[in-house]
Amino acid sequence: MRPVRTVDIAAFDKSRYDTQYLYQGESCVIIGSHVPAGLPAYRHHVHEHCDQIYYIVRGEMHVQLGTEVHVAGPDTLVYIPSGTPHHNWNEGADDELHLEVLAPAPRANLPLATATEETDAGGRPYVVQSLDEGAFVESVKFPGFSLNRLVPDPVSAHATMYVGQVEAGAGGPGMHVHEFDQFYFVLSGELQVQVSLDRFTAPVGSLVVLPAGVPHRQWNDGPETERHIALLAPAPLPGKPLDVLVNLAATGEAI
Repeated sequence: MRPVRTVDIAAFDKSRYDTQYLYQGESCVIIGSHVPAGLPAYRHHVHEHCDQIYYIVRGEMHVQLGTEVHVAGPDTLVYIPSGTPHHNWNEGADDELHLEVLAPAPRANLPLATATEETDAGGRPYVVQSLDEGAFVESVKFPGFSLNRLVPDPVSAHATMYVGQVEAGAGGPGMHVHEFDQFYFVLSGELQVQVSLDRFTAPVGSLVVLPAGVPHRQWNDGPETERHIALLAPAPLPGKPLDVLVNLAATGEAI
């Protein structure tokens, strides 16, 4: 398994909507999606078996959800519940890049998307929410580490997303595990991560993959504040601890 996977901007086909699959597992699928200026993405459709989340990294997305059209700029989350008719396109002057999540992962024998002319959202609670720079909350236990939950309460049982910020020299908890899969997507700066016994540096545009039960920790050795998306899939159950601290050490014995 490669814990750090970077979006290759140069590899996108700039003449069409193009994608790079960063992760495919049971909990979710994560895709880097590039939409050139002035081009549409997929036609109007629904995902019948999974929720979808967009996080716009750069550029501007137009997205129709039911009958409503929204314009989503950088650092905007778009949550699309299963069964909601939608499509997106790029009317801007600049290319648009977004992180796309499908959760839970569509099963191999089921269609990923189904084309539709329907525009009734059926009352489903879709969300378009821009990042509020004033809403970061610093951790009491870990000074210099702060979170912004975007949407206060998880709207999906299959995944939840927030933005984390780590000041230079700061970090999160020590080695720990989760009952859910966790992913970081680095938006600015560099993030250092230890996954089991190995250490990695995750640059801008990279996805860090942390499966459930794998010991890990993260910190910032760089000269500037680091910012990342954090995705948890499935969403943690209310009242259960997010982080479970563990001791991890190599014995030095070879078998």
